Amino acid sequence: MWVRIKKTTDKKTLLCFAAAAVVFTVAAALLGVNIFISVAGGILLFAVLTFKIELSDSLPVWFRFIILLLLTLIVFILMQTAISCGIFLISPLKFFMNVIILAGLSSLLWMVTGNVKISITIVTVICYFVAIADHLVVQARSFEIQFSDFSALGTAARVAGGYSFTLSTVTKLAIVLGIVFLTFVIRCRFPSHERSWKRTAFCLGSLIATYLCAVVIYTQFCASFIGYQDKYWMYRGSERNGFLVNIIYSASATRVTEPEDYDAAVLEEELDIYLEAEDDGKGSLVESEKKPNVIVIMNETFSDVQNIAAYMGKEMNTDVPVTPFLDSLSDKEPNIIKGHAIASVYGGNTANSELEFLTGQSIQFIPRNTVAYNLFMTEFNSFSVVNNFNNAGYRTVGMHPEQPVNWQRDKIYSYFDFDEIYFMDDFTEGLGEDGWYRDHVSDQAVYDKIIDLYENKEDGDPLFTFAVTMQNHGGYTTAGFDYTVNIEGYENYTGIREYLSCIKNSDEALKNLIGYFEAADEETIIVFFGDHQPSLSNIASKFYGLDDYSTVEDQQAKYAVPYLIWANYDIDCDRATSVTSINYLSSWLLDIVDSDLTDFQRFVKKVNTEVPMLNSMGWYDNGGVFHDSTYSAPELSESLKLYSRLQYNAMYDNKGRLPDLFGIKARLPKD
Repeated sequence: MWVRIKKTTDKKTLLCFAAAAVVFTVAAALLGVNIFISVAGGILLFAVLTFKIELSDSLPVWFRFIILLLLTLIVFILMQTAISCGIFLISPLKFFMNVIILAGLSSLLWMVTGNVKISITIVTVICYFVAIADHLVVQARSFEIQFSDFSALGTAARVAGGYSFTLSTVTKLAIVLGIVFLTFVIRCRFPSHERSWKRTAFCLGSLIATYLCAVVIYTQFCASFIGYQDKYWMYRGSERNGFLVNIIYSASATRVTEPEDYDAAVLEEELDIYLEAEDDGKGSLVESEKKPNVIVIMNETFSDVQNIAAYMGKEMNTDVPVTPFLDSLSDKEPNIIKGHAIASVYGGNTANSELEFLTGQSIQFIPRNTVAYNLFMTEFNSFSVVNNFNNAGYRTVGMHPEQPVNWQRDKIYSYFDFDEIYFMDDFTEGLGEDGWYRDHVSDQAVYDKIIDLYENKEDGDPLFTFAVTMQNHGGYTTAGFDYTVNIEGYENYTGIREYLSCIKNSDEALKNLIGYFEAADEETIIVFFGDHQPSLSNIASKFYGLDDYSTVEDQQAKYAVPYLIWANYDIDCDRATSVTSINYLSSWLLDIVDSDLTDFQRFVKKVNTEVPMLNSMGWYDNGGVFHDSTYSAPELSESLKLYSRLQYNAMYDNKGRLPDLFGIKARLPKD
């Protein structure tokens, strides 16, 4: 007999097994698992402990391999359940591909250890760790783990402490079943270790199949036939691709592909032709004796979601106004430009909004769901508006009241050539209790630092400051939080109430900052915008009327953030519109201060007149028509195609780069 089922009959042993099952049931219930699931899990555990499967040493290698594959299949199903998305929406072909990929890991471990029990146990633990991490990541930012996230593990670990996570009922069920499954595997008696060329051949065959499967996914060979899910919010990727196929497919998205018709040798000529009718882009800021101070604030997770809900035809009835000061500012005044900018990110990846503002580049032309700060930027391809202000004799300051290694800002800010850089330690020393908000340095403390820089500089020496705030960062489950905003009918939605209270506090800090510079002697411009909206899906569903199946155009409501350009003197920008995108804001600023422009900045200025809004998902033309632009089927105008070629040259073409077009310092890579 190859397989024998052995039943435990010893009463004392059965009593111990029953006690273990009861303890397991009670522990699961105390940890919040549904009582029905807890009881069912306890019964299954008792059954697994009572009956033991023994496999004979005479079992053929091919049969052992089939058992390994069957156990691997169960692990994949449990993994999908732990993620909280299941397997029912995965096509049979993609389901098969996921199992092949996971079987490669199981086979590798079996080839090394010769032990099925050890191999499956290790695979199960790894899969559960990854699955639960993925489940929690969705809570933090509303889309799953992507391949590019591995380049930002340090940043992710540091910000994770700000979130409070919960496990879904389905995930808890998966954990219960996982414990039962591991108990079953450990209780089984598998054939003793035996090295043979047959086992090696089966394992190598499985590894080859895994490799070929990964190549097919990564290269997107037969993509139209396989039908990968190309949307990443919530669990949609794992739901329809399976986690393993999804992670490899997301890896393919990090590949930098050369744009169509790209030729560095003729790129400058193409740009000259496009800009032929434009002015020479030369301003007077360098020669000007009177240079306004410039303060740029990218405010963490700041968005006027109440106004956006109203635009979407929904009501968010709060007991007090959330952004009374921002709302009171009118773009009819000669010193104010305001509206909404459409970001390229939602719920996270702040550095991408930062890149769009500082450089004028668009995330539309950077591989999907990646962060350029971590993956692509070096000292040899970095440029920004900081160069414009450096050249005009400004003292340039970059600041962020968090760790300098987050998104590698310590390196990136040095590449951008800020004269001075301030991070967390520069804010927290001597910071009183009032300087903290939700365990973060408050917006007001950041603004006080800016005011201090202004007050201690020499009169007439212009100051440029770029500040990234932190106080509104998710998650919104702060213990003992003092809610200052409540929503009629949604009293139990503490996350939304905390978020809105944060925004109200930020609005008050902005009022204080502008109030100070209203009375300042020197001309000063303040540019203020949010980096993205919070990953609170119930805002989008309850107050925007959006769900996973809403169109890409409707989804733009989740990416809208307010922008404000304020000055203590009259300003003007002919291109300013009530709806724009973050990549254009810095070009508006350069227009207002009449700065010299690089050829790339002149290009962005002209494109803005043809494409009022551009983000990672699409763009609007002057007729108000939205064009859904995906990586698999980009729909780009001719000017946007040139945009993509210019960005490719600046960011990725190390041999053919044209530094003079962008203001990149002509630095040679080190050997």
